[in-house]
Amino acid sequence: MKRIIKEEYYELRKKIHFQEAECSDLPYFHAGKRAHVSFIRVLFTALIAVCVMVVCLGIGSFRGVIAGAPDVNDVDISPLGYATFLYDDQGTQIRQLSAPTSNRLPVSLDQIPVSLQHAVVAIEDERFYEHNGIDVRGIARAGMKAITTGNFSEGASTITQQLLKNNVFTDWTNESTQLERFTRKFQEQYLAVQIEKKYDKNVILENYLNTINLGAGSYGVQAASKKYFNKDVWDLNLSECATLAGITQNPTKFNPITNPKANSKRRKEVLDHMLDQNYISQDEYNAALNDDVYSRIQAAQLENTEEESTVYTYFEDEVTNQVISDLMNIKGYTKTQATNLLYSGGLKIMTTLDSNMQQILDEEYANPDNYPANVQYELDYALTVQSPDGKQTNYSKEMLQLYFRDQDPEFDLLFDSPEEGQQYVDQYKANILADGSTVVSERVNFAPQPQSSMTVIDQHTGYVKA
Repeated sequence: MKRIIKEEYYELRKKIHFQEAECSDLPYFHAGKRAHVSFIRVLFTALIAVCVMVVCLGIGSFRGVIAGAPDVNDVDISPLGYATFLYDDQGTQIRQLSAPTSNRLPVSLDQIPVSLQHAVVAIEDERFYEHNGIDVRGIARAGMKAITTGNFSEGASTITQQLLKNNVFTDWTNESTQLERFTRKFQEQYLAVQIEKKYDKNVILENYLNTINLGAGSYGVQAASKKYFNKDVWDLNLSECATLAGITQNPTKFNPITNPKANSKRRKEVLDHMLDQNYISQDEYNAALNDDVYSRIQAAQLENTEEESTVYTYFEDEVTNQVISDLMNIKGYTKTQATNLLYSGGLKIMTTLDSNMQQILDEEYANPDNYPANVQYELDYALTVQSPDGKQTNYSKEMLQLYFRDQDPEFDLLFDSPEEGQQYVDQYKANILADGSTVVSERVNFAPQPQSSMTVIDQHTGYVKA
């Protein structure tokens, strides 16, 4: 009995010692656990702080970019650079004046075929009538393509954004860094949303169609229609509309005059989009695709060449000079401003010209039988020299004439050719420079003689008719 109790006693002591050993480790275990938890908390807090800083920095940067954007109330989305036209006394258009990038011919949306409107929307911005200025789905698609393929050329700009880029952010071609490009893009997107709150979709589309570069020096759909088809935009058929719509992505590559094959592929792509988006039927698609539009384009170029080959009349030359002069003297413009307005301001200039009379005068002036057989040339001469002692002296054509009259009393300033007159000029100048003088400046001009002019004036009104 004692033995059993003694064994149980020893077993109990062993358990007690084991538990004491375990308990002796507990303080160290809890201390390690607390240190581990504290590190995680610090790391998590730091991570949150970094995220907050990044978000705040991003919001601040975004606000700064937006603050630098033009005020939507000051933004003008209408295109710049319209052609100016001259009209005769009957109101007939006689001349178009335009700078190379300012030949736009404004048309309203109801003058532009619905097929052309749909063609442009289908290929450039298929969700134009749905989005609020930016196409989120398009941006996501472009982003995914960039991530998966590394190709960042996929565009997601809406028609509204493109309009802003062309008419508001006009310096985008001078962007030299990605930061400048992204800044402009953000401002462009921000303004696109604001513009769509301010303007109707039709207003935006009308301005876009009057703005776009359609190649061959044509800006806007009416100028392009005249250039490629020699007819007004409202007379275009579906095939011709698709041809124009395909140009704007790359006006040089898809120029239908110089690159008809490339444009043909692009035209098919436009028609494919129109068919997929239910703008046209299968029958309309087939008919447009089979239309030999490029033969008509080449034929139109011959007609355009004949029209463009006509030279300005004397009357038109004088009108342009007088308009610039009047804009300077009456409106207070500089010569540069007046010239820009004349060739890019879309002016309508009503003149007193009688076209029939002017044609007669032009024909008579172009007839060599109305001029002497032996034309002479009159010398206009001026010379300034500096003598060895630094003194400057001026010599005129009258002084040259007196010099030679000492040798020939019949000498005048008329010569049978400019070459003959130049010989006398050289002889006279050599005599002046014989003392070591040097030429400071010289003017030598030979004008054919006799000179003449014709003017027809209405004595009742004082109007110059030709």
